[in-house]
Amino acid sequence: MELGIEGKVAVVTGGSKGIGRAISLRLAREGAQVAVIARGEQAIAETVAQIESAGGTAIGLSADLAALASYDRVIDEVRRKLGPPEIAVYNMETPLSGTFEQHDEAAFAYAFHIIVLCYMRMVKCVLPHMKQRGWGRIVTIGSGAAKQPVRGNLDFAYALTNTVRVAALGMAKTVAWETAQHGITVNTIATGAIETRAALDWFADRARERGISPEAFVAGVVGQIPVGRLGLPEEMAGLCAYLCSDIAAYTTGEAILCDGGLTNAMP
Repeated sequence: MELGIEGKVAVVTGGSKGIGRAISLRLAREGAQVAVIARGEQAIAETVAQIESAGGTAIGLSADLAALASYDRVIDEVRRKLGPPEIAVYNMETPLSGTFEQHDEAAFAYAFHIIVLCYMRMVKCVLPHMKQRGWGRIVTIGSGAAKQPVRGNLDFAYALTNTVRVAALGMAKTVAWETAQHGITVNTIATGAIETRAALDWFADRARERGISPEAFVAGVVGQIPVGRLGLPEEMAGLCAYLCSDIAAYTTGEAILCDGGLTNAMP
């Protein structure tokens, strides 16, 4: 299927590991020129090497994605090295788990900062370029918590995620309305339990706290998912590539669940 993104300049934050790496690889496979932006230089280099070995085009940029000023710098560098960004994928660390009472004001402020304010800054940096070209795709890797708060339990609750993901989704919907006339779409992928190294490490930590094996803990998670398994980063990347394509030009302001049927809320 022709996605119509060959030669497009794509920016992927957190693009060197897990879901972000899978998205970087998939967009490059579809012919996009990919800027892999993350903190760790080794992981960036590995991802860029994978893209180039497959015949794709990519650059790697190291940045502290929790610093608002980083976005102005990296987007300007992308513009100089590849051209104006036409696709922007915002993929950021997940807020800490925990109950409402376990988190103080600083924790809530940081979660809001990385999920809402940093996303806002990236969007503000890429929008002028997209509006000038009359075409753009913005995709955020979010959470099913934006559609339905995750109750969890006292062992691992999601007070921060439940709070800030909704704010990010509201902003995405607003930007989608305001930019639709310029040929720009803004969408969110609402993920569930995805099999990344970071997620497996988190599962192992929770299992250790409970005094059970990581395998037993994962089995408990999987038991709640209708499809009966964890999601794969490549599956998130496939949906992301579609949302970045010409085919998805009439899809904007959406939060699309990709969680194996886990979320009970209506789509």
